[in-house]
Amino acid sequence: MLPAIFMLPAFGAAEDGSPEKVEKKDTGKQETVLINAGNEGEIRIGDMELYVGVSGIASAQDLYDIPAPFDGRIEEVMAEQFDHVKKESVLLKMVSHEMAAMLDTTGDESKEELERRWKGVFNYHLVYPQGAGIVASIYIKPRQTVYKGERLFTIARKVIIIGNTTELLYSKPQLEAPAALEYARDSSVKVNALLKNLIPLKDKEGFYKVWLEVTDLKNKIRVGGIFKGHLFVGRTEEARIVPRSALIEANGKKYMVLEVETGLSTREEIELLKPGNHFLMPK
Repeated sequence: MLPAIFMLPAFGAAEDGSPEKVEKKDTGKQETVLINAGNEGEIRIGDMELYVGVSGIASAQDLYDIPAPFDGRIEEVMAEQFDHVKKESVLLKMVSHEMAAMLDTTGDESKEELERRWKGVFNYHLVYPQGAGIVASIYIKPRQTVYKGERLFTIARKVIIIGNTTELLYSKPQLEAPAALEYARDSSVKVNALLKNLIPLKDKEGFYKVWLEVTDLKNKIRVGGIFKGHLFVGRTEEARIVPRSALIEANGKKYMVLEVETGLSTREEIELLKPGNHFLMPK
């Protein structure tokens, strides 16, 4: 049986090939759709890979404070704000008040001798983080007196980039979708992230508010800084692709005027065998 051009219900074409007026229903309203029988397209087979632009501000999350373990003095601060630290990273050295007094009465040349002589009695105390994270805040400086329980650092276990998509989206990204971003003021600072949440913007259809969790914490991830990049939306291999303008939307559904092969036929009915690769464009 020869191929035929099949019009889905509510669509048709004039016998002379000229555009045919067709009515469609949309929430109770009658609309007219023109089908151009002379404007034929062909379904393209190819791969689709979609990304959307995103921009947001880095926010410190899952915070904890590191307190002073005893009364004493800060001798040296190793960490800087926004440093990436690990469990074995030394944040600072501090000593007791007694050790600080002894150091103050000793010349620089004899400090090493003093440390060797009193090793095991008066040692520098090293302060470490609980685990990997970013130094969100530093509250002390060298030679500052501190008291037990006083806050020394705030560490962020996570960094979340909170922002918006910057391009109109027709397909919704899935949670845990990957994103690649860079610091707006220093393109050498690049991070990877995963989509943890998204909410449609009420005043901008097709745009979303997004929460992206940074997966590779590193130095120079500036909390409060703007990061820009792209979020993965989806990929399909060997997809059947047509222009979006080939679709007709009505009754909350999408339709196409698609070529089909037909079989048995009567005056009122006809058998559909399979779709073809050609379609007619709405005018």
